[in-house]
Amino acid sequence: MEKQWADMTWEEKREERFKHWLKPPDVKFVSPGAEKLYKERVTRFIKAIKLEEPDRVPVMLPHGNYPAYYVGINFRTVMYDYPAAKQAWIKYMDDFGDMDTFNGPLLVPSGKIAEAMASKITMLPGLGLPDDASMNQVIEGEYMMADEYDAYMTDPTDYHLRTMLPRTVGIFESFRTLPPLRYMWADMWVGVMADPDIRKTFQTLMDLEGEYHKHQAANQEISRIVLSRGYPSLFGGGIMAGAPFDTFADMLRGTHGIVMDMFRQPEKLHEAMEFQLKLVTSQIKNFPMTASPVCMMPLHKGDDTFMSDKQFEEFYWPTLRAVFLAMIDEGLVPMPFAEGKYTNRLKQITDTPKSGVMWWFDQTDMAEAKKILGNVSCIVGNVPTSIMMTGTVEQVTETCRKLIEDCAPGGGYVLGGGASIDKGNMENLHAMMDAAKEYGVYKK
Repeated sequence: MEKQWADMTWEEKREERFKHWLKPPDVKFVSPGAEKLYKERVTRFIKAIKLEEPDRVPVMLPHGNYPAYYVGINFRTVMYDYPAAKQAWIKYMDDFGDMDTFNGPLLVPSGKIAEAMASKITMLPGLGLPDDASMNQVIEGEYMMADEYDAYMTDPTDYHLRTMLPRTVGIFESFRTLPPLRYMWADMWVGVMADPDIRKTFQTLMDLEGEYHKHQAANQEISRIVLSRGYPSLFGGGIMAGAPFDTFADMLRGTHGIVMDMFRQPEKLHEAMEFQLKLVTSQIKNFPMTASPVCMMPLHKGDDTFMSDKQFEEFYWPTLRAVFLAMIDEGLVPMPFAEGKYTNRLKQITDTPKSGVMWWFDQTDMAEAKKILGNVSCIVGNVPTSIMMTGTVEQVTETCRKLIEDCAPGGGYVLGGGASIDKGNMENLHAMMDAAKEYGVYKK
């Protein structure tokens, strides 16, 4: 009798997800050779995750939005011209050749939709930033007031719709006048739609439906082509999860607000983080099979420079660890992207199941990470973005060689960038890939 999902151990669930990753059911490879390379590349990552030695160190190239600049266009162009984005990403992939993983444009929004949204918290090229800006910029602020934790916890959907969206996204300003949705009978919606501002909001959203599907279809087409050529995606979990502390510190209370709360109302902050943890874990439970079980999770306020070890242990780690455990229990592989420096944190983040977490480090001391986490977690990183964008081929090669020397022995290491690049040069990306092939081969 086949074992039921609920009766499986986390390792068994993960194996099922790995099988799905190795043999995706809906992918038609362009050739048997592409399928063979796909399986070899996925196997390389799976072994690294499991702290085993693959044939060689796998590589996560920091291409980011570089494919656009490679063909002579920019971020703003691919926000509006979806066919141009497709051509750029496919040409880059074909010209580069062998690499272990590749994705389409992950964080490029639709320009037309962004214009209509009129966000107050995100600036984009031509929308608050110069046309030639190479990335977006977040405008941090105290968008949630210090006395609104209870309102958030009473009904987070209501709070989001009637408070946060009107404050942060221009198109939703009319939602300030919505009555609480939990009290609305069916016929009350007719009265709500009598408000011309609310009616305009809904009409604008409906008018954007076609553009939304064009944008989604274009990105999905790129992903389909990439997979068919034998390049797996490393990011497939699709869970909007992270540190519960960051939920409030990033876009709700902001840096200033969260620091005040840590001292003025720590009990309320803890209560809110536990509430957020319940929301996240309910989403994780029985999460469906996806292209890859790896779930990238940016971490923002837990680094060495923001809070002390004691504060990390009190405010940041307990609920973040609980998120990890919930994901691991469903066979998923959390890959926290530890932005900034986590060297002081290394001794505090070892309390997770062996091979359960895949830590991607930005500026952390990688030799120290290997020493402390080497028998606990796979580690990823951390060729500096500055070297990848402005350094020489020789500097990239030597940086990669040293990282492989420090981190590769025994397995459990993925060579990766400290962050993604936009402008740069193909030679440095090739140097990074070639370094793994030259210095990262495991001897059997």
